[in-house]
Amino acid sequence: MGATQTIRSRAGLAAVLANRLSGEEFRAGELLPSERQLAEEYGLSRSMVREALRMLAERRLIEIVPGRGSFVREATVADAVERLIEIFDHSRVTPRYLIEARGMIETTAAALAAERANNEEIEAIDRARKNCNIAESVVERVRWDLTFHLAIVRAARNPLIEPMFHSIQPYIVELLFRSLTDAAVTEQGLAFHERIVNAIVRRDASAAAREMGDHLTLGITLFGPDIDRDLNLVAQDALKTLAGARVTFEDVLGLSRES
Repeated sequence: MGATQTIRSRAGLAAVLANRLSGEEFRAGELLPSERQLAEEYGLSRSMVREALRMLAERRLIEIVPGRGSFVREATVADAVERLIEIFDHSRVTPRYLIEARGMIETTAAALAAERANNEEIEAIDRARKNCNIAESVVERVRWDLTFHLAIVRAARNPLIEPMFHSIQPYIVELLFRSLTDAAVTEQGLAFHERIVNAIVRRDASAAAREMGDHLTLGITLFGPDIDRDLNLVAQDALKTLAGARVTFEDVLGLSRES
């Protein structure tokens, strides 16, 4: 499979193997081919293969067991978000900056949704709200919270607003993990969801924008020192409480790209 690719470095081999691990070729707990087999497959030295496997172990994609070989690790949500952080540039992004950016996009979207949404779109927004309320895990609640906001953005029916939302979606996903691992933020945030829906149903654009703005700025008053910390560090700290949760990297990355 990988033998058709020309690889000249341990980093290159590690990247190819990581792609194979992220697909359906290997399951959690499965034994990888031996160093000798991989060396033969890719035409590399065993020492280079060994270093590539160490790189994967450092990224917590595999576990190397002396005398037995390398096994695929089952990713936790913390692992997944750390890999998400590697992909997206989070330099200089803080929760405050993200909240300000979201306010510029989503308050307008909420007002437009109140004016333009049809019954089907309103039902989709409210369905996401209800599912967010009853979600049994933080990961599932993040998914439905994101769906709620995305449904409002779509209901605005402005072809420029949705791409703007998607451009910051990876950051939004991380901020949602911070919010939804905080009981106070979660409780107040879910209450705002209902008020936003009610304003849209009433076709009250100014109320929809106001409720959305108040909803988004909850973090400014409730996050404490986290509000001005690097977003990646905030997300990592929030996820420590979920260290035992089982979710694949693709699940979390999928949230950042959900459309």
